Order: sequence, then C-alpha cells, then structure tokens
Amino acid sequence: MGEEVAPPASWPNAAAYWCLWATVGTTARLAFRVAVQGRLPRHGPCVVVANHASFLDPVVLGAACRRRIFFLMDAVLCRTPPLRWFYRLSRVIPVDPRGSNREALRRARAELDRGHVIGIFPEGGISRDGSMVLGNTGAVSLALNGDVPVVPVGIVGAYGALPAHRSLPSFRRVRVHFGTPMLPSDLLADGGVAPPATDPLSPTTRDRNRKVRLRVATRRVMDAVAALAGQTSREAELEGRARAR
Repeated sequence: MGEEVAPPASWPNAAAYWCLWATVGTTARLAFRVAVQGRLPRHGPCVVVANHASFLDPVVLGAACRRRIFFLMDAVLCRTPPLRWFYRLSRVIPVDPRGSNREALRRARAELDRGHVIGIFPEGGISRDGSMVLGNTGAVSLALNGDVPVVPVGIVGAYGALPAHRSLPSFRRVRVHFGTPMLPSDLLADGGVAPPATDPLSPTTRDRNRKVRLRVATRRVMDAVAALAGQTSREAELEGRARAR
C-alpha cells in the first residue's frame, strides 16, 4: 500500500489522542462554532459514515463526539498539508484506492472487535463543489461483515469553511448531524434481489445476489447521509435523471 498501518492504540497513544482532542477539538468547536445534533451510541462497535467536502470533516467529526473515531482515509489525503500532522497523531488508517488494502481492512475489523468506532467517508475523496458523489460499497461491506450498526452523519458548512481548493479556512459555522444507527438487518431487508432463474446455490448466483444487496444497502446509507446533510444523494440524483429520460 505504500503506507504503514498503525498498530492498535496503546495507553501512551490514547493519552496523546485525548490531549489532541482537548486542544484541537476545543479549538475547532470554538473557531467553527460546531453545533451537534444527535450522538453516537455510548458503547459498542459501529461504523460512522459521513459526507466529505472539506479537509475539516475528520476534525469537526472527531470534535463532535467523546468517543474516539479510527478513520479510514485515502493514503494520498493522509499525506496532504495542512492536516497531515493531525492524521498522523490520530493514527488514521490509510487506504490505497488502487490496492486491495487487506491489511487496512484487517486493522479496521480488529478495532471493531475491540468495541471501537470506525469512521469512513464512502465517497472516496473530497467533493470539489460541496455536493454528494457516489458512495463506495466498502464502508457498508465492512459493517455488514462485522455485523455492527452504521451511523450516518451529515456535515453541513465545512465546505464553505474550507473547500478543497483553499488552504486557509474562513471561520464559518459547521453543523454535525448524527443519524439513527442503521442495523445490518435493516440495510439488507427487502434488498430487491429477484428470485434466481438458475441454481440459487451456485457460486455465480450467490455472488450476484451479494453484490445487489450490497448496492442496495449502500444506497440506503448514502440517502440517509444526504438527508442529514440537507442534500440529495448522487445515487438518487442519477436515478431521477434516468427516469426523466
């Protein structure tokens, strides 16, 4: 992958993180007047899924809750100023969009097994205009494989405060909306998989059904994130265009 995957958090690392949270988190909350609606579950593993339109997103999301979030992020972004130091100290798990990332996923599953919170921006990169882009199925797949809830989050105002094309922020108000946790059973209910015309136990059919269910579950999560962010998901937008033709 070209990036070292950080080991599980030790006591010194955890202490350093909470010192970072107390300083950077407090500064972010004050500077951007961060308003928080809803909250993460108090205990237990979960996967937080949020929209991504600014380098500030992991900062304000981490500052908005008192549980530590272990973020999965693009390895390129992890090396990008001005927040490279923050990502390093936060022990972000870097992923290569062109690689298999088995080690990064192994680390993420290990953190979930420890009862921790994994944070993912499923759009894969920062939106260039603040609007939603298509979600990747990886975030939902991680939650389903771990049988843990997905918590949709909408971040509003971070794009205006620090869009990708600017290096200095403007101190505008940012809002973080935590949605209701979505259980794997809810995401997979009535997944829209038609009865197979061939052997339902064949590897090809099972793989096809799994992919369809995963796409449906991802669409549900992205719709929830978009609603919390006051937007329309890219998936819904494209579907609407297709129907209008």
